[in-house]
Amino acid sequence: MGFARSAQRPYCEPSAEVRQELEKVPPDAGNATTEQIVETLRALRSRFPDDPFIHSRYQDVINERGVEGHLHRMFEEYLALKIEHPDDALHLYLYGRTLEGRMTLQAASTMEEVLELDPGFALAHRTLAEIYGSPRFRDREKEGTERSRFQQACPGSVIPVQPLPLPRPGDFSAAEQLVGRDDPEDRVAELVYRALQQDEWRLQRIRLFDWYTAERKKRIALEVQARQWKGWSLLVRHYRAIHRDSKAQPVLAEMQDRFRRIRGDRNPDLFWTAGTALVELHAEGKQADAVRETLWQMERFLAVKLDSKRSAELAKLKSKYAAR
Repeated sequence: MGFARSAQRPYCEPSAEVRQELEKVPPDAGNATTEQIVETLRALRSRFPDDPFIHSRYQDVINERGVEGHLHRMFEEYLALKIEHPDDALHLYLYGRTLEGRMTLQAASTMEEVLELDPGFALAHRTLAEIYGSPRFRDREKEGTERSRFQQACPGSVIPVQPLPLPRPGDFSAAEQLVGRDDPEDRVAELVYRALQQDEWRLQRIRLFDWYTAERKKRIALEVQARQWKGWSLLVRHYRAIHRDSKAQPVLAEMQDRFRRIRGDRNPDLFWTAGTALVELHAEGKQADAVRETLWQMERFLAVKLDSKRSAELAKLKSKYAAR
């Protein structure tokens, strides 16, 4: 069945009708939520159940914007469709596409199965070219072969670059400009938490996908965690500046509690970032006992893990803040 379908019209680009329908779907969330976009695409999918481009847009939106629950549900949907349509190239392709980025080598193997069922299924060549062209799974020879086969079937069609760009880091600049100003609507908190949410989205994207090496995942995770301390510090300074200590203190207390839970031996960079932030905030709040307690914890860490660079940094902190 799959071979006959592709023999009539190879899948290269969406039809004019499908293109018009997809153009009505926002390319990004904008004012629409992820759920609203997903539901719009589900409705389109019901109208065009055998169109791979509508299925692909649905999958792409979930990969770009969904949380782990969305990804799991999508996988279950396409696994069920594959089972309902055995030996069908289209539904095997759509199932394999849900594996791309999560179990990418298995996705490549599934695309090979698609081509065994239907050698003319051009989109399987495109997906293989994406995989073998990605930094994580690069194979120049295989990429060239698959790219050539796809372009022979679909001259002029574009092969997407994988992985998609990561979401940008959260931007604290708007919040920083408002720190200390009268803020009856708590605009600073809204901006800080929006930036932190953006960072969490960035972390989730890299954590859930195998496009990225373990080393890069670790590096991005540390960056996101360090930026959380910047955001919380902004909130404490803002609330203090507008004399809302009742709001500053719970944030600071939560930071202190998180600092106690950080295992310095496992995550020394984050431990040091957090400790430095707390020393500065306690010093600004004239909380001498808290300054000394945090410095003592940092000194105790260095007693176990010798680090000349951090020893010098600690000496500077003690010189600047310990006497306050």
